[in-house]
Amino acid sequence: MSGTEGNDENSEFREAMGDVNPVADRDKLARPKTIRRRRKPRPDETTEAVAFEIDRIGERHEGIAPGVDHGLLRRLRNGEIQRDAKLDLHGLDAVSARRRVHEKLAEVHAAGGRCVLVVHGKGNRSTAGPVLKDALPVWLAEPALAPTVQAFASATGGDGGVGATYVLLRG
Repeated sequence: MSGTEGNDENSEFREAMGDVNPVADRDKLARPKTIRRRRKPRPDETTEAVAFEIDRIGERHEGIAPGVDHGLLRRLRNGEIQRDAKLDLHGLDAVSARRRVHEKLAEVHAAGGRCVLVVHGKGNRSTAGPVLKDALPVWLAEPALAPTVQAFASATGGDGGVGATYVLLRG
């Protein structure tokens, strides 16, 4: 191949590409645009956790949502509010227990129930201590449940004592 043949090819190429302009930033063209859509919360849904007023007295715990009457919490603590359902979490890991709590409370609330006895155990057989008992108040304050929960309190001795918690739902 001689030097003149290479020049002819270059000149043919330049002639063919004469009115083509180079792309300024071709890396940007290679990536598709990302479209982000945010789901708007439903009117009955909050996007923030509720800050329950929580008290721990020894092994007992109780909490009340802002604006709820403390007399209602006293009645709940004393076992004076009729239980509409019971949920036993024994044998479940934390992930499964959280899912069951969300499902059961939503189910009871949708059916018009007000009080659920959640049996979580005392954590005596767990090397990590009372995992489910300690996690329950956190789960109740999550955005999916918080709007439906008014209060919670450790159960009376006849219903499981510190191994169970009454959860009072909004009517």
